[in-house]
Amino acid sequence: MATGIRRDLHLRQDKVYNENNIPKGIKDSKSSGLIAPRRAVLNDLSSNLQNNQNANQKGKITITKPTIQITKPTTRLASNLNRTTTSVATKVKPSLNTSKTVLKVNTGLNENISNIPKAIIRPKTVGLIKTYRGTLTRSSSLRNKSVVLTESQKKEQEWITACKVDAVDKNDEFDPFLVGAYSKPIFAYMMSLENQHIIKQDYLANHKYITSSNRSVVVDWLVEVQQEFQIMQESLYTAVGILDRYLQENQNVARNKLQLIGATSLLLGCKYEEIYVPEITDFVYLSDNAFTKDEVKSSLVDVFRTINFSLSRPFSLTFLRRFSKVSGARSSQHSLAKYFLELALIDYNLAHIKPSEIAASGLLLAVVITNDPELDDNPEDVKSLLSLYWTDIMQKHSTYKMDELISTVQSLAHLALNAPEWKYKAVYKKYQSAKMGRITTSSLLSSPAMRFIAQTC
Repeated sequence: MATGIRRDLHLRQDKVYNENNIPKGIKDSKSSGLIAPRRAVLNDLSSNLQNNQNANQKGKITITKPTIQITKPTTRLASNLNRTTTSVATKVKPSLNTSKTVLKVNTGLNENISNIPKAIIRPKTVGLIKTYRGTLTRSSSLRNKSVVLTESQKKEQEWITACKVDAVDKNDEFDPFLVGAYSKPIFAYMMSLENQHIIKQDYLANHKYITSSNRSVVVDWLVEVQQEFQIMQESLYTAVGILDRYLQENQNVARNKLQLIGATSLLLGCKYEEIYVPEITDFVYLSDNAFTKDEVKSSLVDVFRTINFSLSRPFSLTFLRRFSKVSGARSSQHSLAKYFLELALIDYNLAHIKPSEIAASGLLLAVVITNDPELDDNPEDVKSLLSLYWTDIMQKHSTYKMDELISTVQSLAHLALNAPEWKYKAVYKKYQSAKMGRITTSSLLSSPAMRFIAQTC
């Protein structure tokens, strides 16, 4: 089609309108000020192509006198397009408030602009549409006493009243997204789930081929894949949980199959958390063809069956968001805690700790080193330092006492302090970027408070 259009334009410019065969009634723009039509309108394009093809076949070109008919201009743009044609009396459909008129389009370039018809403006509908005064959200409808509630809404309101929502969730009590009235039972259920899916301490002890360093290498590679695909952090946390649960159940995994299991775990995590899941071929490419597409498909079935088709094990990032809200932590403290949590994903010695305990410990460490980095309070020991910032409301919502978190806080501090020299660099490089706030360049990570907490670890 494109080739035919180019041929048609070439014929019209070079042959049809040359100096010897200009049709009568059409003059050149240099002599009379009129502009001859250089090409046909779109409606006549197919017929012009057919005429040119027939003319080429017969060996001669037949030119007919063009007849130009202008329809009613409905907008200013349409009238400006028709100004360059010959003088023709044009009938215009009457507007909303005028009678039928006949408009003569001027042929000169210096025509009167007032003769150009204006665009038809849609009439205003003032008073025809009544302003909507109803409620748009469930929260406002429950607060409005004039709204008649259904039986189910009445029961829900009575249940919310009986829940005795905490002051932390009081502002979100009727919010349909934050569901402050349901926060307490939701996190109680999540803590029961993490008790169902326990990762045993040193679960790789009975493996024949896989060591703790092999597991850390694969998790470090998963962090790089997560950055390459730009997938959510939730998918990464879910994938590491699936990997640990699979390796705990299957003790006969070969070392050359561990990367395949890691890619399969991340693919399952993406299927559970993401809207757009990466292709299997992308995982094969990033692994440098260490496995095939068919192997990934068969591994998906094996891993999913081994973990009993359950992907609902919570991860530490979800608990961290809850604890940050409860404690009123600043964004910088929340970001520091996220860095500690991702470092804990790679460390095999922290794999058996519950996600809620990791989240509470990471947030406590971040709060301590940001509020007292130089140890101005002169604490006697680590416990006395941490107890200054572990409030009663944090103990209530996390269900952890101060003594239960000291060892985990010290492990995280030791891990973050030695991260620059650690051989697993994926998380450290990830948090060097501006997108992650350049957390690894912060002096807080090597402050006296950090060293004091990590010294006994």
